[in-house]
Amino acid sequence: MTIKLVKKNIKLGVDFMDNFMENNVSRKEELLAKSRQVGKDEGVEHAEVQGFKLGERIGSVAAMVVIVLAFFIGQAETIFAVGTIIFATVFGQSLTVYRFKKTKYYSAWVVLGIVGTVYFFMLFIAATQEWTAFLEILWRY
Repeated sequence: MTIKLVKKNIKLGVDFMDNFMENNVSRKEELLAKSRQVGKDEGVEHAEVQGFKLGERIGSVAAMVVIVLAFFIGQAETIFAVGTIIFATVFGQSLTVYRFKKTKYYSAWVVLGIVGTVYFFMLFIAATQEWTAFLEILWRY
């Protein structure tokens, strides 16, 4: 009796897996067909996202190296320019995420990105145009 029950359960399990695999393959083919009709390739999208992430990391390291070198050379204009780019990037990324999540955390980053971008841009303009009085006022704050 027990052996028959075990055999029956094994047969049910095998039948279930066969049906599952068959349905899974047909579902996968259906999704791929729809994807091809739309012209949207998820593999390409994934590769683009990974590329953006890698580019962001490499760009951040390059920005930090430029800031350190500019600091030792004494080129404040370069520090201000790179700071503007960094804060503009923070603003753009935070705004994108904030649109979906609507959290205070990302709204704070959006505000920080805006303020930092404007501040460093003003410092950059003041430094390149040699507006020393304006630069001194900004640098105090």
